[in-house]
Amino acid sequence: MTAAPETCSCSALRQASRHVTRLYDEALAPAGLGINQYAILSKLGRFGPQTLQSLAERLVMDRSTLGHLLRPLEARGLAASRAGELDRRQRLIALTPAGAALMAQARTLWQEAERRFQTAFGADESLALRTALKQVTTIAFDHAAHSTGKDTEDAR
Repeated sequence: MTAAPETCSCSALRQASRHVTRLYDEALAPAGLGINQYAILSKLGRFGPQTLQSLAERLVMDRSTLGHLLRPLEARGLAASRAGELDRRQRLIALTPAGAALMAQARTLWQEAERRFQTAFGADESLALRTALKQVTTIAFDHAAHSTGKDTEDAR
């Protein structure tokens, strides 16, 4: 018998995220990366040097969390930051050659975790889940209803 789903969407998403994160973190451990660090390096490899703000937006992450995750990557020489070309106050983050080499190794580990997830959850279900979760990241929640004291029933 399957347990009833969580009544709170946030709680259900966070629990699922922690469960799946464990799978990817274990798979990436031989490369010395966690899934958050892999995601950062992957975005840098795919899109090239990024400002801290644009990278945070791509990752749907706040800047302070991103900064915390970047420090060990920079210390290991996998990512590097420099002042922006147009605005010296801007910080550009780039993948280093060592980071690109590690990503080549880590990509195989990530692909194995992805294969394991899709095998366990189903290929069609995995695609549907990614599609739904991408949609969730683009929702513009109505903060006005919260700040004006309207309850969620009124906001529907």
